[in-house]
Amino acid sequence: MPPPGGYSLTKSRSRYVSAKTTIPVPKVHAYSFSHGSPIGTAFIVMEYIEGQSLQELGFRKVADFDQTFYKPAKLTKRLYDQLSDVYIQLRQLEFPSIGALGVRNPDGSPLHTRNPDEIEVLHRPLSVEVALQQYEGLDPGAKLPPKKTFSTAREFVEFLLWLSDNELEKSPDPCMDKRGGRDILYARYYFRRFILDNWIDSSSNTGPFVLMHGDILQHTNNLLFDKNVQLVGVLDWEFSYVMPAQFVVPPLWLNGSKLEYLVHYPKWHSQEVKPLIASVKDREASLRILPCLSQEWAKMELKMPFQTGIAVALLNPDTIHDIFWCYLFYHNTQLKYPEGDYELFYTENIRPLLERFMQESPERQSFLQRKQAEQLQFFKDEMRYFKLERERRLIEE
Repeated sequence: MPPPGGYSLTKSRSRYVSAKTTIPVPKVHAYSFSHGSPIGTAFIVMEYIEGQSLQELGFRKVADFDQTFYKPAKLTKRLYDQLSDVYIQLRQLEFPSIGALGVRNPDGSPLHTRNPDEIEVLHRPLSVEVALQQYEGLDPGAKLPPKKTFSTAREFVEFLLWLSDNELEKSPDPCMDKRGGRDILYARYYFRRFILDNWIDSSSNTGPFVLMHGDILQHTNNLLFDKNVQLVGVLDWEFSYVMPAQFVVPPLWLNGSKLEYLVHYPKWHSQEVKPLIASVKDREASLRILPCLSQEWAKMELKMPFQTGIAVALLNPDTIHDIFWCYLFYHNTQLKYPEGDYELFYTENIRPLLERFMQESPERQSFLQRKQAEQLQFFKDEMRYFKLERERRLIEE
C-alpha cells in the first residue's frame, strides 16, 4: 500500500514515467484520494500484468556463499539488456531539485488529463525509511515536512545522515549492548565522515538530479518478465523520487538478493557490474545518445568498486554497521580482514580503537549508557507484553 498521501504521488509518477519513457508501467484505471470514496477509503485500481519474477525464471538465490545466482549466460545477457534500458531512460529524466513528483492541481481536475510536462518536483522525497520511521513514531517529519525539497546533493545527504541519527536516538530497541554499542557509534561516526569528506561528488552538488524507482536497488520483486526475459512490468512506484545521480548505481542483487553477498564478497558484485556496464554502453550506442550512464558507472567502479553498498547504507541506516565493518573499515584503515582467529584480531586491532574512541568523548559514554538503559527497559516491556518466561539481557564484552 502506498504511504500516507502517496496515492496522488504514485499517480503522478506513473503518469510521468509512462509519458516520458517506454518502461512498462501498469495503467491506472480508477482511483480516489479521499475517505469519501465509494468504498470508504482511498484506493487505486491498476492494470493486471501477467509475468514472472527473476527467481521463477531460474535466477534463484542459493542458501550459502558458494556461488551467486544460477544464471544461464543467454538469460543473463537478456536481463542486463532489459535493466540497461530501464536505467538509461530514468537517467535521462533530469530535474532541478530533489524530491517527489506532483502536479499543481488547484482545480482538482483528474491527473490523467493533465499534461505530463506539468508534473514537477513538489513534495518531500518519501522513502521506505522515512515511512518506516513515521510508522514507528520517530517523527522524521520534524526535519522533512510534506513540501520539503532539496536544491543540493549535500543538503540531501546531510538529511539522510540525520535520518540515521534520528533512528539511533529515538529507537527503543537499538541492539546496543556494551561491545555492540561501541561498534555502532564508531561505525556511524566514521561513516558520516567518509561520506561528507570523501564520497560526495562536489562537481555534481547542484545536479544532475534524476528520477529513480524506490525499490529496484535492493529488490527484484517489482520487476516482472515473460518467459523470454522480456520485461513486461515495473511495479510499485510509490517510493520513487528524484535524487542525485550519484545514487543511481547498479542494483544490489546482481550476485544475490542478500546484503551479505555484497559486504562479504564485493568482487562478485563487481564481476557482474562489468557486463552490465557493457550492456548499458551498447544500448546507449544503439539509441545514439551520449554515453552518460555507462561513463558514470565506469568512473564509479574505477574510483571505488563499492558504490552500490554506500548508496544502500545511506538509504537504509540499519545497514550502515555491516557495510562499515565488513568493507569501509578496511578500506579506510588499510587493515586486512583476518582469515584466521577474528577474536584475536578484534582484541589486538579493533578494541583499542573503540576504547580510545569512547574515551575521547564523555557525550558518547553518556549516550551509550542511556541507550543501554532504554534497551533494558525494552526487554522488560517485551517480556511482559509477550508473556515470555525469561527476559533478554545485554551481551557483555
